[in-house]
Amino acid sequence: IREDVSDLLMADPYLDASDIEVRVENAEVTLSGTVASRAEKRLAEYEAEQVAGVVDVHNLLRIRPGDRGGSEETGVQNEGGR
Repeated sequence: IREDVSDLLMADPYLDASDIEVRVENAEVTLSGTVASRAEKRLAEYEAEQVAGVVDVHNLLRIRPGDRGGSEETGVQNEGGR
């Protein structure tokens, strides 16, 4: 599962997965590291959910310091969580 998730993240042209760490335990995927925006954070979680055998995704990704994190979309800065 870990390799499949990592491959899918790296293949997505809309996602810079170079700073994403993927861990798998009991078919639950944990994503950690940093991404450029809230859109990339959501996309990474979506991509991980598409992999066969994944039962849950824990999205611990953070928005890189200095990036707006998509606040223009929601008017709210990223507070972490899913």
